Amino acid sequence: MGLRPAKIDRKVKKPAYTRREYIRGAPGPRITIFDMGNLSAEFEYEVSLHMEHPVQIRQNALEAIRQQLNRYLSRNIGRSNFHFKIRVYPFQVLRENPMATGRKADRYGNGMRRPFGKPIGLAARLKKDQKLLTVWVNRNHLKFALEAMRRANMKVPAKAYVRIYDKEGNDVTTKVLSSL
Repeated sequence: MGLRPAKIDRKVKKPAYTRREYIRGAPGPRITIFDMGNLSAEFEYEVSLHMEHPVQIRQNALEAIRQQLNRYLSRNIGRSNFHFKIRVYPFQVLRENPMATGRKADRYGNGMRRPFGKPIGLAARLKKDQKLLTVWVNRNHLKFALEAMRRANMKVPAKAYVRIYDKEGNDVTTKVLSSL
């Protein structure tokens, strides 16, 4: 069976479900690498993707973002010219109550009787204005980092916006975008 649509799991409406010691059959995380590129160098700018609303992002979306950004930045500016970090971890366990469909399905399924659900995946919960991911680059590679953020935004199931910070942590988004 295929994956359910992301719109089913993106809203933060239930209490957190993260205690793995009480959950039988909780899946492991698919995403394992959170820092990529040159981890030891100092860069001029920090480009971050912030969420506009509280949202849950499934682990397969995070892994797709990680692979796509790492590949794009490595090909265009080289592995030693950026530092990319995913700022969230998928703790939230997602559940599904599978329903039987088709002919004579009413004889096999229980419907809404005890519909707690079985664990099917993990998601990361983000608050409003929380950073999802960050790329550190120098001035000459800033346009590639902005394009990478635009591509990452397409894989996120909610609205997000980009902010640019300098070394001291000051927001310089408007000044930098007007000079590009």
